Amino acid sequence: MQITVIVLSALGGLAVQLLNLMEVRFLPPEERPDFREWFEWAPYIISPFLGALIAAAYVLARMDLNPVLALNVGASAPVVFRQWARVKGREPVGPIG
Repeated sequence: MQITVIVLSALGGLAVQLLNLMEVRFLPPEERPDFREWFEWAPYIISPFLGALIAAAYVLARMDLNPVLALNVGASAPVVFRQWARVKGREPVGPIG
């Protein structure tokens, strides 16, 4: 069950990025991301990693996460880390999520 929670949380983080990707179609062609650049792929790697990291912290703290909550934790992970960065006095650049 623990690995399932971590994987579901990672998938929650990926789902948010895929939803953002669906919105790209509304951008003019010159504003669309160029996926030949490595940094355009970063959110699709980092967000699931952050989701899995928070889920792993829950598991290590012996807190139970059901599958729906695990997806929610993963989806909100980028926002959680962004807020932690703001509290520490560093203002990140770019969009949330």
